[in-house]
Amino acid sequence: MQFVRKALALSLSLVPLSSVADTLWLDNGDRLTGKIEFLEAGKISIKTDFAGLVTVSTSRVKTFESDDPLLLKLGDQAQYITRVDASENKGEVTLAFEESENQARSVSLDKISQLLVPKPIIQDMVWEGDATASLELKDTSGTETEDLDVDLSSRLRHGDWRHDVALDYERDYRDDIKSRHAWEVDYDLNRFLTEHWFWMTSMRYQRDYLNEIAKQRQFGMGPGYEWWNNSLGRFETSARLDRIWTEERDGTENAYNALGLQWDYRRFLLGKRFEFFHKAETQIPDDPNVRYMIDTEAGLRYLLTSWASLNVKAELDYLNSSDNTGYRDTRYTMGLGVGW
Repeated sequence: MQFVRKALALSLSLVPLSSVADTLWLDNGDRLTGKIEFLEAGKISIKTDFAGLVTVSTSRVKTFESDDPLLLKLGDQAQYITRVDASENKGEVTLAFEESENQARSVSLDKISQLLVPKPIIQDMVWEGDATASLELKDTSGTETEDLDVDLSSRLRHGDWRHDVALDYERDYRDDIKSRHAWEVDYDLNRFLTEHWFWMTSMRYQRDYLNEIAKQRQFGMGPGYEWWNNSLGRFETSARLDRIWTEERDGTENAYNALGLQWDYRRFLLGKRFEFFHKAETQIPDDPNVRYMIDTEAGLRYLLTSWASLNVKAELDYLNSSDNTGYRDTRYTMGLGVGW
């Protein structure tokens, strides 16, 4: 028995420090343990085993500690810290900085603009995505409406490679007459050249069962830049040279080149209770009759749980032409989604 106790004590002493949980001490004497996600706008969020993500006002936090490296922003200055130690003074923490670890100093919590867990270098496979479905049924002024919209997007990252897949399906009825029926699938293969720069190879196929252009294929390549990607969101931009093939309903085929500009923005708000997202793509074709085309969407997700959300989204398809044959199509949807 004594040997077992010694072996157990030895095994516990060999547990790496990274497995030690972060700790928050509240002003009422309570204590929360888990992993700190971020601190921003007077809110600190910690992911716990018993209650998931918990967000607390920093005014209720006495102090906290973390052994993990964090990205700290004091005012307009951002720098890495090696750890955060608890302070005996209420509303303060002791920070150990990367360049001067032996010169730790105490900082008031209200002086910290932002505290984030930096994204590690991805070696293992990381898979994330979301799916949203919206169904609208209404009878207004004698017009019966039935709208179905399904969106699926997924992102797989492994080392310097990233795969993005998106699927969009739309079907609308007005008084039992089909007014919209189309679907689209996108695939992007991205190779990161540096921490932020990447090279994109993009493929797209669109099928429309009602409009004049029945089929459209697209292939493009170009550079992209990931401005940031952290626990609060991401933002990236890219530019491509595209080759586009179209087939009209009567069988007429056309092909042209286009310059494509694209961005993708996501940002959590109010302690990850809401998420704002905005994606947009502008194409400038070498067609003298078409000046430019815009395909954009923006929306807000309300996170019901860690995996379920309520989504509100606005979409715009716009074509500006020199011969007044352009179009503008605006669409608003609300639905339920799941994320992983």
